[in-house]
Amino acid sequence: MEYFALLKMLHGVAGVLLFVAFFALAGLCWRSRTRTVAAPEAGGETEMDAALAPVAQGLAPTDPDPAQEAWEASAVEAPRTSPWPALCAVLLLLCLAGLPASGWWLAHLAARPLGQLWLLGSSLLFLPGSLCGLWLASRVAGRKPGVWLGLGLAVVGLLCFAASLGLMVAKPV
Repeated sequence: MEYFALLKMLHGVAGVLLFVAFFALAGLCWRSRTRTVAAPEAGGETEMDAALAPVAQGLAPTDPDPAQEAWEASAVEAPRTSPWPALCAVLLLLCLAGLPASGWWLAHLAARPLGQLWLLGSSLLFLPGSLCGLWLASRVAGRKPGVWLGLGLAVVGLLCFAASLGLMVAKPV
């Protein structure tokens, strides 16, 4: 019976990690909204502003060095990518794969039939929550625009998993 307690604990940890991954993906989605850089207005900088920019930075106003300009033009900075979206997506995938398997195993060890209403209801809620999670993970990891769609997916997925958790906790004894 010690396997049952260990499996139940691992199932609970996987459920908590699922919520953590969802919140992390929602946070990354929200953070991508604030990273948009506004394009400068056409004709917004005057010749006077361009001439005074070195003075404002504490540099002497000199003519630009052609060799320095060529060097700066050739040094294209690669965009920095964060490993967090991929790590959150992998964590979400592991939890989405492990929870149904460990849940079935727990029901099998407890000799509960899979046709009970609370098991069927939580399984039916797990499916749309999983689809929302996978869609959200693919959007965040792929850096696709549409922050409000991503946040909507996070909210729907979290509500589905919270309702599923409620059914699991309120099961008959």
